[in-house]
Amino acid sequence: MYMEHTEHVTSRDVFDLRREGKLDEAYAMAKRLMENPDYSVWDKRAFAWCLVDLIKRANGENNQNAAERYRNELKGLIITESDGILCKQTEYVLRVASPVVKELAAIKSLKEAGRNQEALDKVKALYAQNPQDESVKNAYGWCLHKVIQVEAKEKVINFERIKACLNEVFTLGLHNDINFMRYLWGPILTIKEVEQHIPLYQYALQLDFTKFEREDYEVKPYKGSDGMMHDWPSLVIRVLRKSLNSLDKSADKKSIITLLNLAIEHMAYLNESTYYLKWSIAKTYVMLRELDKAQQITLDLLQAKPNEFWLWNGLVNTIENDHLLALSCYCKSLLCQNRLQFNGAAKFGVIKELVALEQYDMASAELHELVTFKIDNQQKINDQLNAYLHADWYNPDAESLPKDFYREHSKMAVELLCQALPKTIGIVNYVSKAQNRAFIAADGDISLMYQYDSKEPLHEMDVVSVIYTRYEDQDGTVRYNVAACKKTDEEPPTSLVMKFKEPIKVIDTGLAFTKESNVFIENRIVQTHNLMNGHVVSGVAVRSFNKKKNCWGWQATEILAVDDANH
Repeated sequence: MYMEHTEHVTSRDVFDLRREGKLDEAYAMAKRLMENPDYSVWDKRAFAWCLVDLIKRANGENNQNAAERYRNELKGLIITESDGILCKQTEYVLRVASPVVKELAAIKSLKEAGRNQEALDKVKALYAQNPQDESVKNAYGWCLHKVIQVEAKEKVINFERIKACLNEVFTLGLHNDINFMRYLWGPILTIKEVEQHIPLYQYALQLDFTKFEREDYEVKPYKGSDGMMHDWPSLVIRVLRKSLNSLDKSADKKSIITLLNLAIEHMAYLNESTYYLKWSIAKTYVMLRELDKAQQITLDLLQAKPNEFWLWNGLVNTIENDHLLALSCYCKSLLCQNRLQFNGAAKFGVIKELVALEQYDMASAELHELVTFKIDNQQKINDQLNAYLHADWYNPDAESLPKDFYREHSKMAVELLCQALPKTIGIVNYVSKAQNRAFIAADGDISLMYQYDSKEPLHEMDVVSVIYTRYEDQDGTVRYNVAACKKTDEEPPTSLVMKFKEPIKVIDTGLAFTKESNVFIENRIVQTHNLMNGHVVSGVAVRSFNKKKNCWGWQATEILAVDDANH
């Protein structure tokens, strides 16, 4: 009936037939409406809805020929976002009806089956045919990610394969997708010594760091194997540090400077320890031969951790034409860590500097010790050591160095560190002889711990001159490290030692306190002098830190007199 009165048919009639389930009739009516050059917006919408329904029906019946025919008709219509739900449905059925979607589904199945290389080969071929299809490009990227993720967990890692995958990711332009980058960098940064095998700086320089979000600058708490909570470094600091560490001689100066500036700029936004990032920055300055900057950063790091042997080794790289100072740094390093399995580099450095100073017998003794260690531990003897072994100056029977050689020759390095450090007078208020540790109260209520040499022991009440470093933990806690300490003949300041004469009060635990200055008198002294309530006691007290109460006070170290007139 409607076919005979087409001039009276409207889009409303099409929608009515569609609601009744008469889809083919509705489609035919809508198609006839679209033949009119003056068809309306609603005519087009009615036709589009019919095509959407027909594509879904064809897909359900697995009639791909019909689905493709209807899809081509629908693609010819211009459906915009202003059409709302129709626009979304159009996009959906075009994707579902597309042969590309079927290929992507097959690729996904291959990935889920663990056939990652097959999936990658298939998606690569699909991308070659559809380079403008974003869904194909994204699938390509995720296949590359999966290959990298699996490879990163292998016992023997194929770094060339990972590098090839990375090159493809960045060629696709997916490095601007920050969400994808979070997943991509994750497995790469967990690979041990990855920076020695892959030039990560090349990829970091292609990143747009402005796309990183707040979460990328934040640490992630996790529970360690020790059962304690720890902080996993932020993504940004890991990318920057590993990338800086991957710089090598093949890197051009412009790339080095650009990455260095990126690290310095974004370090300011990090709310975590930047200690090791600063170390990477220092090494980068060495590459640029900006040795003054490198040395200052290294000395700053040593102020916080003066016993880190690798920092003393690194300090040598900031020194030019001063073999005595370089030797001193290596000696200090060996004092911090003398086990050659960890610090053979410093022993080799000592040999190298002694040769430069023409101290051949000393160099021979050190060389013999290092080579013997390497042979005993089945380690390779490198070309330089072999050259030394065959040098005319080498004497295999040279006497070992004096036991105090390292300590004596480390003084110049320590002086370099101490030049800009604070100096104070302190008094030893406790000594742990078993651990060779002296605990020092310094002027200004500073508590210090010093690891002394057993040949130069410290004793309680020794007055010492101390050079120390001050730094803050991430939580703001102030910490101190002793860089140098020696006895002095100076009188201790009254802020550290005082004489007292006061009545005391003995409490139930056997401890005692003076009533006016609250000087603490330990149980041993109370018993030795048979002290009791009301005694007026004269003695000497030293400034002391009470860890339990987290406060400073006075502790008696010597009793000079006891007035027991009232007893």
